[in-house]
Amino acid sequence: MRKLLFLFLITISFQSFSQEVEEGVPFAQYSGWSLEALLTAQFSVQPGSEIILPFYGMGIYPRYNYSLVDYFSIAIGSPLNGGVDAYGSSFASYFKFFADVPIELTLNVGSRATKDADYLFGAYVGGGMNYNYSVYSDSFGFRASTHSFGPSVSAGVRYKYLGKPLGIRISYMLGVINNFKEDPYIIYNNSTNPKILSLSLAYGVQ
Repeated sequence: MRKLLFLFLITISFQSFSQEVEEGVPFAQYSGWSLEALLTAQFSVQPGSEIILPFYGMGIYPRYNYSLVDYFSIAIGSPLNGGVDAYGSSFASYFKFFADVPIELTLNVGSRATKDADYLFGAYVGGGMNYNYSVYSDSFGFRASTHSFGPSVSAGVRYKYLGKPLGIRISYMLGVINNFKEDPYIIYNNSTNPKILSLSLAYGVQ
């Protein structure tokens, strides 16, 4: 079903492009850069355990949209995220840091699918590769420092709320390459690959 929908959108795009060429519309009219600002909450399942560590931060999402029509595009982009959080008192303290450096390919339709797409609603889906680095430590002696690299998938919606270009983005990463060292004397009931879920609120800057 997804393949049929994709082929349908591609066919419509090429038909529209053929009509635009005949009318003298430039080929690159709808292609170009877009930029979104992100507020992100990230939840990291630590390797070899069920411990979930929360991280919070901000980011930017630059992407280049390649399109033949204004309502559909294939885009390549990098939703960069990072954050630092620290707290200290006489009772407890902690320090948290994370950084996401992904690159992904997405299919975009509707609102902000291209630089000229002015629709009330839009959506996208995509996938790519991501590098994640996170550090957590607290006054109770728990510390985790994780480097991971692996495939990621993402999806999101874009919409206008009171005239503002807003959106919601969700992504999931599996850190198949990571710095976790397995103890040969321990049988792990859970995966030793970090699993990272990110939720973002987006604002269309450009």
